Amino acid sequence: GSQSSRLAKVSWPSQSGRSKPGEKAEPREREEIANSHEGSEGSPCNLFPVTGAEAYKPSLGGREGPGQENSMEYMEVSLDSLDLRVKGILSSPAGGLSNGPEAMEVDGLQEVPLCSCRMETPKSREITTLANNQCMATESVDNELGRCTNSVVKYELMRPSNKVQLLVLCEDHRGRMVKHQCCPGCGYFCTAGTFMECQPESSISHRFHKNCASQVNDMSYCPHCGEEASKAKEVTIAKADTTSTVSLTYEQQKPAAVEGRADTTTGREDENTEENTNQAIPALNSPTTSLTQGPVKETLESALIALDSEKPKKLRFHPKQLYFSARQGELQKVLLMLVDGIDPNFKMEHQSKRTPLHAAAESGHVDICHMLIQAGANIDTCSEDQRTPLMEAAENNHLETVKYLIKAGALVDPKDAEGSTCLHLAAKKGHYDIVQYLLSNGKMDVNCQDDGGWTPMIWATEYKHIELVKLLLAKGSDINIRDNEENICLHWAAFSGCVDIAEILLAAKCDLHAVNIHGDSPLHIAARENRYECVVLFLSRGSDVTLKNKEGETPLQCSSLNSQVWVALQMNKTLKESSTDKPAQIEKVVSRDIARGYERIPIPCVNSVDSEPCPSNYKYVSQNCVTSPMDIDRNITHLQYCVCIDDCSSSNCMCGQLSMRCWYDKDGRLLPEFNMAEPPLIFECNHACSCWRTCRNRVVQNGLRTRLQLYRTQKMGWGVRTMQDIPLGTFVCEYVGELISDSEADVREEDSYLFDLDNKDGEVYCIDARFYGNISRFINHLCEPNLIPVRVFMSHQDLRFPRIAFFSTRHIEAGEEIGFDYGDRFWDIKGKYFSCQCGSPKCKHSSSALAQRQASTSSQDTQENGLPDTSSATAAGPF
Repeated sequence: GSQSSRLAKVSWPSQSGRSKPGEKAEPREREEIANSHEGSEGSPCNLFPVTGAEAYKPSLGGREGPGQENSMEYMEVSLDSLDLRVKGILSSPAGGLSNGPEAMEVDGLQEVPLCSCRMETPKSREITTLANNQCMATESVDNELGRCTNSVVKYELMRPSNKVQLLVLCEDHRGRMVKHQCCPGCGYFCTAGTFMECQPESSISHRFHKNCASQVNDMSYCPHCGEEASKAKEVTIAKADTTSTVSLTYEQQKPAAVEGRADTTTGREDENTEENTNQAIPALNSPTTSLTQGPVKETLESALIALDSEKPKKLRFHPKQLYFSARQGELQKVLLMLVDGIDPNFKMEHQSKRTPLHAAAESGHVDICHMLIQAGANIDTCSEDQRTPLMEAAENNHLETVKYLIKAGALVDPKDAEGSTCLHLAAKKGHYDIVQYLLSNGKMDVNCQDDGGWTPMIWATEYKHIELVKLLLAKGSDINIRDNEENICLHWAAFSGCVDIAEILLAAKCDLHAVNIHGDSPLHIAARENRYECVVLFLSRGSDVTLKNKEGETPLQCSSLNSQVWVALQMNKTLKESSTDKPAQIEKVVSRDIARGYERIPIPCVNSVDSEPCPSNYKYVSQNCVTSPMDIDRNITHLQYCVCIDDCSSSNCMCGQLSMRCWYDKDGRLLPEFNMAEPPLIFECNHACSCWRTCRNRVVQNGLRTRLQLYRTQKMGWGVRTMQDIPLGTFVCEYVGELISDSEADVREEDSYLFDLDNKDGEVYCIDARFYGNISRFINHLCEPNLIPVRVFMSHQDLRFPRIAFFSTRHIEAGEEIGFDYGDRFWDIKGKYFSCQCGSPKCKHSSSALAQRQASTSSQDTQENGLPDTSSATAAGPF
């Protein structure tokens, strides 16, 4: 009962063996109680609570309660054992027992049965077995019963009165029992719905159903404490989280309220109380803002009219209810709860800490999303798995919700716990319209990768969304991006067995010979997965049936013996072996990545000319390095920087002003007016700038983004070619090597990899890629170059040490060799030893051109310095 002194003196733990006034106890009642204790631990004793260390027997007019000999001991529940945060409220001091005159004050209430909510009995093996480790609590909400399915931690038994069987309860319901939220009459928990609430003190409340009140002498009393039931108030609490209960009775869901009327299914009107809700409404901004005319706008207006005109209901909402109402599209309820002050950012612990906005977006309720945002919901709030409302809407194909959230300011590029953006989620599910809209705003990176390295294109390929693959390809998706195991899209097409997508990818020049980290080609994957149509397609396009992976297996060995795939592979192998013609030289992959993972995109090395292995006489580095002290000014306070709040494309950007202007367009390519003949210095934004890392004036610092391949040429040793089309003005790669002084360069024997940094003032420095370098050290000279070197500054602005970036001077086709002009100064020296083999009709340094030039300049002395021309000089790869 309550903690009042009156109730502390008269405390009835049960009605066992005790009849109501004027009634006779039924024998079966005693048997029921006795049976409920069979198999329980402990010795039988009285049914009265034990306070402290001793039990007491209250003197009830000199009578003892019958049936004590068949009863079991009850123990006062320890609040500490329940780990309740409200134990301070529940454990306020109770008055002691008294035999004095004060005890006589309660004689009139001696016959009123009181509850046993705060008592427990020892464990019962039989009841524990019956419970099957699940809570036995039953909740009643508007005539609907639901049983809890939570796990049990403590097995001591509890019940609100002897009318109810002893129960094994979860921690949640044990706490509710102690707080008198279980009706002693029926044994159902009054968690939500309509019930009576007795409050003998301000901090204590007892819940029971109206029909379960104790009847004594035609008077109704609270079955918990014995207070007159007329003092109790009828309250209605909105239905809370029911996800952990199992429905016991089926009742068809009531239809939604008529438009313009608030939902009244969870509350009843208080005739004596009237509240003015007009003052609360302005807390919500106008719900029609940014919404188009239509059903959504009309629904919102109807809800507001209903709220403004109707007599308010006396409702008590649990914050959890806002989540479920938002998910179910109950606009009126959502509006009432927001006006009532329910937090729109309340997170559901048992729903991965999702908010009502997550629920509304997942279900596609645009009107509720708008209402929640107007009430202060965080539009980019993250759940436990880092999902945003926009991700939920995109994954569940709610286009209008996606459009609304983006227009309302939702970020499109956040990633969830697995690194997936809303674009990944939509592509995986095949939601064409969602993907199309996300890519139409220009804010999404079509090639963004999740934590597995998978792009939206890879997800669409794996799940066989053919039309979506076509869309992503049209939007610029890179089909040769590799995931964390270095698979490309064609590997995933082979894995899924979608020959239509495989054909699309091959038509887009996807690399048929690409191998992953295990050495598997797409043909290996198709053979292992028994994808016959893909195997036939790959063989018809020239896939190598004899290629071995790291396990030494060929595609034939990966297939199932005598299967249709095995037969096709065996036939292809036999035909090649029996061919009378001299077989063409097969291109072999001699290294799957010469950068060893240091570049964002792997750089494979292939050889179809001879047996030369992958070059290993240097160390691959992705950034310039030093082998001796080099005084580069990296002081951040010496940097000039911008304070832009836009994308740094305006004339106000300080970094752009240093470069004369920002020379990059929105795609990161050089503007058409960029001077290719005499390239200006480019100052990119740096770490001292106030702009975002994604601003327009950051290109070279983003690193290698173009798929390149080191290959063996027929006449020029190793060369570099592109595996994708490169538009005009695209950054291709940076010339990287060892920073050395000009004096150091003069004493080095090998000068074929030197690049003069061309400083007009003071000492001159060079980049030597002989011992340390990246892919650019293999780029050959072309008399008709498709690359130009540009000096760029990023992390520092020391003019002596620019970074050398190569940009395309024209559109370069996939498979075409890339190269730049070494300069006349280089050929004046090196022309004595070899000639240019570029094969261009305009070749200026072929053997015939060199002979003609030497004849005309025979009277002149050749220069002794073998350094390249400072305007665009570097050395060729090994010849």
